[in-house]
Amino acid sequence: MPPKVAASPTPGFLPRGGRNRIAEALYEWCRKNHDVGHVFGQEELLSAGIIPNRDLSILLSSVTHLVDNSLFRLHDRAGGTIGWELVDQEKAKNYAGLTRDEGIVLLIIDAAGTSGIWTKTIKFRSSLHGRVLDRVYKSLEAKGLIKPMKHVKNPGRKMYILAGLEPSEEASGGAWFSEGRLDIGLVDTISKVVEHYVSTQSWQVIEPEDEEDEPLSPGQKRKAPSAGFESRGDERAKAVKNNEGQHKAKGPKQAPQKSYRPFDAGWISYPTLRDITSHILSINVTPTILPQNAIHQLLEVMVYDDRLFKMHRSPNDDEIPDDPIANTVTMYRSFKTPNDLLEQHHLEKRKANSHESVRRAAYRQQELEDIGQGGASEVPCMHCPVFDICGDGGPVNVVTCKYFDQWYVQLRRADDEASAGQPSSKEKEKNKYKDGQENGPTVNGNPGPKVDVDLELS
Repeated sequence: MPPKVAASPTPGFLPRGGRNRIAEALYEWCRKNHDVGHVFGQEELLSAGIIPNRDLSILLSSVTHLVDNSLFRLHDRAGGTIGWELVDQEKAKNYAGLTRDEGIVLLIIDAAGTSGIWTKTIKFRSSLHGRVLDRVYKSLEAKGLIKPMKHVKNPGRKMYILAGLEPSEEASGGAWFSEGRLDIGLVDTISKVVEHYVSTQSWQVIEPEDEEDEPLSPGQKRKAPSAGFESRGDERAKAVKNNEGQHKAKGPKQAPQKSYRPFDAGWISYPTLRDITSHILSINVTPTILPQNAIHQLLEVMVYDDRLFKMHRSPNDDEIPDDPIANTVTMYRSFKTPNDLLEQHHLEKRKANSHESVRRAAYRQQELEDIGQGGASEVPCMHCPVFDICGDGGPVNVVTCKYFDQWYVQLRRADDEASAGQPSSKEKEKNKYKDGQENGPTVNGNPGPKVDVDLELS
């Protein structure tokens, strides 16, 4: 009675060129004892106890069978010897039914991994003609084995990657890139959300009763109450007269705008990278999952753009320091209050308004904010509402400008008031000469006696 034939260690696998049970047993031993990608040497395969009598001819036929079926991949080892790399069985099925040229190209693209590979590099390594490569690319794409990709550093190059892989962060640009291009809309949206969140955590809200007790800064004037300093409770006027003496109708009552002040020195509860990342993930502002390193990149850009600035503190018990050497955690603070950000948002909306006059006024306001106060910005031309139509021969010019005359008169009056009560330069010289005469001449550093002289005028 013939002996029973043992079942194949890899049932369901039909290798190219028929069955080779020794090769299949050798592959199964390699798969169980080592990870995919391990490179075996000749002696290591012989020590597995699979090759009968450690016969080198049987070993050669077995590894050749595995290489032909893409289960092994030839590798050069140190010292000039040859090794065999273990390939995953599911991955090896991709090479089944391919032509020789298709197998070579797929092997080159597979070796590039998540970095992808340039078509010019494929042509150099495969030594195939350009027309042959074009047919191979179309065939492999139709079989769903490869796909084209774009590299952010080389957007003009045509590159390929395995269909089941995603490009590396270096190649794709990370979470802020889409199809090789920077997603400006995503960056703008997330940066606004981050700045608003950091702003709410960077400024302390002043309650109305606390606002009245706030000490005035030097040079700050006290604001008059809405009903005047001499209001008498229930006798407040219910209507306000305008310049024509008519009463204005009361509109809907608006919520009072919040006031903010900075936290005291030494405040350690400013948001950190972990806090900001948790906030972004909790509000689901985008379906794209942004990792913490992507948020860190955005924060660095916002710090460079002067929208945020860094502060440092010692880590808590459950925190990992951002700087292990200095043992510090980085916090972020916003330059602008939430009210400032809201006004900036309204300004951006006016800049995109459909009416040209509204857009021009918004851009003019943006220019004035960029210039700031002081110096030339105090000239009325910088705040003139008809600045764009002012010019020689126009309806508004420097001759007929009433704003400039008013500003000059106010400036002259302010100079006169500032110099009131102070002697002029001529008076100072006269007083100095008079004081010298009253004190008398100086001899050896000591002033002489005071002498009064009466003169008679003829």
